[in-house]
Amino acid sequence: MAVRIGQYKAHYWTWSNSLEEFNKGINFCPGEEVPGVTTHDQKEHTLQPILFHLGRDPGEKFPISVSSHEYQKVLSRISPVVELHKSTLVPGVPQLNMCDVAVMNWAPAGCEKLGKCLKVPKSKPWKCDWPH
Repeated sequence: MAVRIGQYKAHYWTWSNSLEEFNKGINFCPGEEVPGVTTHDQKEHTLQPILFHLGRDPGEKFPISVSSHEYQKVLSRISPVVELHKSTLVPGVPQLNMCDVAVMNWAPAGCEKLGKCLKVPKSKPWKCDWPH
């Protein structure tokens, strides 16, 4: 999502909370909105990460211009670190297999009052393969 090297931090994915939550009065970044950064849906910035100098801008409110010499110089330092990290990642096995019916929500809140709680089936984690 983000990488920091020295005083610089590059964001590769950004978002705040969903627009639905925001419209209900829930704001994850009250008074801290940054145009193009604190959006209500996930934004990928892989090709042009959003870059901040934390010494000059600790609140990460003023992204460094992608056309600046500073941006290009810093990106040339950060990109190899990101690529090395991505090349060494080892996919993990999910701890909750959502394809296994035994871990799904069989007893939603209030089901007791309605007499609608379902009996949880036996776990069959082999029913779902998640090849990542």
